[in-house]
Amino acid sequence: TFFQLEGMVIDKEVSINNLIYVMKNILKGIYNKDVEVRLRPGFFPFVEPGFELDIKCPICDGKGCPTCKNSGWSELCPCGMVHPKVLEASGIDPKVYSGFAFGIGLTRMAMFKYNIADIRVLNSGNINSLKQIGIE
Repeated sequence: TFFQLEGMVIDKEVSINNLIYVMKNILKGIYNKDVEVRLRPGFFPFVEPGFELDIKCPICDGKGCPTCKNSGWSELCPCGMVHPKVLEASGIDPKVYSGFAFGIGLTRMAMFKYNIADIRVLNSGNINSLKQIGIE
């Protein structure tokens, strides 16, 4: 089972800066603190350019752990600027409008919010494991 929160913004003069601003504010609202993010190039057919949005690993605070594969960063979501062909297919003039889109896995967000080192705990169906981490 996979649960995902998707978002899209289309307007005049939307840029990658808007994408970063919105994502940082969504994450601040979820985690109740500023979250350090970075973008890495990624391919997704409906966005151009496409990115992987990573956050500083909340499990180890960027020091390196098994959850972030000792990199200090954890992949959170794919995102990017909506491809002009997608806008055209939707009847929107890409010369006037632009936009961004993202999709965040909800279990990954819960994992980081509750400092769960292994995402499989959330999908295990083991009620005792969930109670130990304060989810009932």
